[in-house]
Amino acid sequence: MISSVNTSTSSYSALRGLNSADSAVHTSQKRIASGRKVADAYDDGAAFSVAEGLRGDAAVLGAANERLAVGKGMIDVAVKAGQFISSSLQDVKATLIKLSDPSLSAQDRANYQDQYKSQVGDIGAFVKDAKYNGVNLLEQGASDQKIVSNGSGGSVTVKAQDLQTSLVDALTNADVSSASSAAALIQPGGTVATAQDSLGTALNSLAASAKSVDNSIKSNNSIVDATTTGIGEITDADLTKEAAALQAAQVKQQLAGQALSISNQSSKSLLGLFQ
Repeated sequence: MISSVNTSTSSYSALRGLNSADSAVHTSQKRIASGRKVADAYDDGAAFSVAEGLRGDAAVLGAANERLAVGKGMIDVAVKAGQFISSSLQDVKATLIKLSDPSLSAQDRANYQDQYKSQVGDIGAFVKDAKYNGVNLLEQGASDQKIVSNGSGGSVTVKAQDLQTSLVDALTNADVSSASSAAALIQPGGTVATAQDSLGTALNSLAASAKSVDNSIKSNNSIVDATTTGIGEITDADLTKEAAALQAAQVKQQLAGQALSISNQSSKSLLGLFQ
């Protein structure tokens, strides 16, 4: 082997070992600090690109769930109003039964007629106030609502229910001026029975839409969970292994530094040849 003060192959070898150990320490420290073995494109460009695409898919489903939650609130408000309307319809029916009694005095009939109007007015208020985020599914002229349900163009359609016409207007225009007319309203096929059927149909439709919304939210959540797990498999670091790797790399770093120091001393030994 040539002994030279210009070229020291042992120093070069020791320096390469030190650089390699430094790089291993830096890599382990970065993985431990971030919790990821692929924290950016420098770690693994292909894996990082795949993970970013999956994060985008999860974000899209998260946004869809936000809109579904708004739609669920809209449906819930309409259903709750329908339940109050159903209770008020029972009160209306009870009042009509009283009005169907021919023996009522004129004063009592007038009082019950006022009570009937008040109860119908309550139903009208429930319909009018069933608004969520500016949308009322129960009012006259209400439009069907299409809610985005996923990231591929899917949607849930919530059908509007015109309870203003089928209930409020029908009951408001009903004739309660006499016992016979009041009795006709509560007979099978009468105005009240028809109103109850309309309300039942509306509530059934809204409940079905609510179920579809809930199912879409659950489906999206399960996909997001699976996607997040998949991203973790691609990018997450095994901290137990990284802790062990860091310790090993630090030992190598120290040894490589000592080896470099020893190699740098070799050129000084050449001075002994000239003493």
